[in-house]
Amino acid sequence: MSFVAQFVRADTVRTTSGRMPWLSRIQMHFHYLSMKILRRPLLSAHIAMILACVSVLVLTTFITSVRYLQDPDKALVPWRQYCSEQPWFVRADVEHLAPVNFLVGVITVDEKFERRQVIRSTYASLTTPRHPETGQPLGNVQVKFVLGRPRKEYAERIALEMELYNDIVVLDIKETQWSRKTFEFLRWAAENATVPVLVPHTSQSHPYMVNGTPYEVRWKLVDYVLKADDDAFIVLDELERRLRAAPRTMAHWGYKVADWFMSGEVYALSQDLVQYIAHSPDIAASASRKEDEQLARWVATHPRHADLQWLSERCWVYDHPRASTPYAHGFLFPDHVESIKEEALHGLSAKELARRGGLTKALSYSTTTKWNTPYTPPRPDLTVEEGVEALIEGGGRWAHSWYRTTRDPDTPRYVSLYDFILPSDDQRLGPKLNASGEAAGPATYDPSTGLAVYAEPVSHPAAARGPNINEAWGPNLFAHEDQLRRERYLNYTVGGTVVVHYLKHDAWFYETALALLGHRPLWHRGSAANEWRMYGSPLVQPFSSTHRHIVQDAPRTHL
Repeated sequence: MSFVAQFVRADTVRTTSGRMPWLSRIQMHFHYLSMKILRRPLLSAHIAMILACVSVLVLTTFITSVRYLQDPDKALVPWRQYCSEQPWFVRADVEHLAPVNFLVGVITVDEKFERRQVIRSTYASLTTPRHPETGQPLGNVQVKFVLGRPRKEYAERIALEMELYNDIVVLDIKETQWSRKTFEFLRWAAENATVPVLVPHTSQSHPYMVNGTPYEVRWKLVDYVLKADDDAFIVLDELERRLRAAPRTMAHWGYKVADWFMSGEVYALSQDLVQYIAHSPDIAASASRKEDEQLARWVATHPRHADLQWLSERCWVYDHPRASTPYAHGFLFPDHVESIKEEALHGLSAKELARRGGLTKALSYSTTTKWNTPYTPPRPDLTVEEGVEALIEGGGRWAHSWYRTTRDPDTPRYVSLYDFILPSDDQRLGPKLNASGEAAGPATYDPSTGLAVYAEPVSHPAAARGPNINEAWGPNLFAHEDQLRRERYLNYTVGGTVVVHYLKHDAWFYETALALLGHRPLWHRGSAANEWRMYGSPLVQPFSSTHRHIVQDAPRTHL
């Protein structure tokens, strides 16, 4: 008789009915399996491995389920409700307040040279606050790119970039996207986040004269420190107005998520909070975790955390229209938010409510973006200009038709090629030689436009039978664009979008700049000639279709 059989006979207890109790059966099977494992070590190892894998699988499933339940991004955001409930930002309420100064630390990595250049050429240089009289950029805002130690293959290029642009901060840490990098940035900012200011001249340094009075440059710690991702577009002058109206102490600005932390794309901390985080030994010893949630834990340890003011901006901070995220919708302007407030006040018709998918979905309805669905233009052959307008919430200038027409007041006229393209030796530019017999040039340069002034052109004899082109488009037509911007901003200059997030492609930065800023600040750079465009040039695929001439009676009027 085998060992197992003897064991079963010796230890099995049967009921009077002859059946073994269920507990005894379980004990029997457990002892049998134990004996098998003890007598066969290889089987034991296999079973242990299987049990370990099952344990890991169960633990992973549990953690994933918990994270899913905690994830605030698994449902559409009722952004229309947020905009209808948020009070209007009134510029007049903050104009009498002193400008706030702040430093934006854009968290990035060594290899993202192109992304840094895109940010420099868009919001970092085009949206800074400016002097109301001279238009000169003010010195109360700084944008810095924050990196960990660069890898060897990028070190020299990073050093050159630092010297060239003076806007890079290298932290003495290994590169990471977790909260440790944010903590080290805030430690740096506690001492170095400053802006230059002028104070009365008292030293031997070279003075700066202001209205006849000598001043010298000193550095002042900023009122606010901001952390930003490198896939966010920040309208700095809008942000400055928001922070100008905020307290200077115990203040935390951003997009509040799940009612307990500020979303990590952009958030601001008042200087006193930066100092607390930078000098707290408990925070320094804390684990490195997801940085935006960890920051909420850090500020919660402040002795005065009950006094902390959470300044949440949930209407004017959103994801790019092409991003299929819960936070994405079209580019937003005050005129459309005004219509959203009207809808909230008077309600939607039953037909419109059904078209938007019911009451719940109507709060998240967007004319441009569908959640978890790639963006599709309303027409397949839009130009860049038309495509950008289509990304504006509500449809933009050409909603429903989507195409520019010849009836638009800023559409260039169709003119004779011979009247508008002048050869360098054309007699209409004046004599080829001056009085000294030398080659003649322009008589003068216009001080307002910077363009050369030649003789008055007259109609060319071949103009009547020659080909036609579109006339030059530029500052002479900017007035209509300026008027359109005033209408969208309800006759104010600020009060609209502050941050557009989730710009995963460089081209999305350019779309955002065109939509929010227009052509005027973008074209007015470098040579004065950059402000003018000949519409005869073909547009580049694949971003738009090839140039077509405007034809009045064509079914598709398209630039």
